[in-house]
Amino acid sequence: MATSDIPDEPALFSFDAVYLVPKLADESAAFERRVLEIIGRESPHLVIPCRDEDVQWLAGLREHRRDLGPKFLCGTSDIANVINDKWRSCEFAAGHGLPFAPSLPCVDDDDAPVRAARFLREHGLPIVAKPRRGKDSKGVFILTTPAQVRSAMKRPDYLLQKYLGKAETPAGYLANVERDGIPLMHSFEGVKRSLQALIGPGGSIEHVVCTRNHRIRHNARVISLDAEAEPRSIGVRCARVFADAGWRGPLNVQCQPTESGTLMIHEFNARFTGATGARWLIGHDEIGAAIRAFTGQTIEPAFPWAEAPVFASEGLMPRAADRGWVRTLAERGMWSRENR
Repeated sequence: MATSDIPDEPALFSFDAVYLVPKLADESAAFERRVLEIIGRESPHLVIPCRDEDVQWLAGLREHRRDLGPKFLCGTSDIANVINDKWRSCEFAAGHGLPFAPSLPCVDDDDAPVRAARFLREHGLPIVAKPRRGKDSKGVFILTTPAQVRSAMKRPDYLLQKYLGKAETPAGYLANVERDGIPLMHSFEGVKRSLQALIGPGGSIEHVVCTRNHRIRHNARVISLDAEAEPRSIGVRCARVFADAGWRGPLNVQCQPTESGTLMIHEFNARFTGATGARWLIGHDEIGAAIRAFTGQTIEPAFPWAEAPVFASEGLMPRAADRGWVRTLAERGMWSRENR
């Protein structure tokens, strides 16, 4: 079953039951009352946070509702905050010897120009500016001039980060823009190196799955297993460090290679990611592993193939929801497959 603060998302009606809840960002107290009411009514074996803000909130609830804590797929609130704040992630990684991309928090004070100039001297252009708390690459900029770097230092709750990759890629793009104009669709993501771990309730590392996520066109990508030793080593090290610090449940580590080819971490996530379904299609049942580790229940994955595929491709899929179902959820605050 699922909760949602909007009633008309078509994917909701693939669940057996859906509950409407207040918006967490606007009504946190009402959100908590509603979720606890649902937990009391349904008595779930496992509560899974699916958004970054859910992870942070559920970790906090876990600490003041210790009777329910074993049902929650998360760890401590402090570590959730470390994972969700990219500057704190950088500090945490540095303190534990993890290869995180050099970063600098953006603080608009008298010393900001000096710090920006020092960071620029050390790491050169381009530089990435991104929200300390953000997702889906929203609000991320590639800075290509010193003036842009100085301007970015004035953005509240942002940080600068060393650009991981070949510096000539953005430079070549700008040269093409100057010559040909701005392409309607463009991206600098390249091949993402994604490391997905699961930390069990006792701190054991249940698995580490490494993939290459390659964008092949707008809104389409290919996910394949990454068999190299370096990403697996980083994934295992990260999982062990976060387990020892008190994290439980999923841990995602996003990496990119530097110009020399060495992998560096540029962010962490503490939830199942959007590629979870693709990884299932190539033979890694992360949801089933979490259910088994945290509840003792086993659900066979029923993979739709006899031999595991080499890769899975993702793209846009059409979805729609019955208007009557949407109306029921909006008016009653609950929809179920049994009563539809």
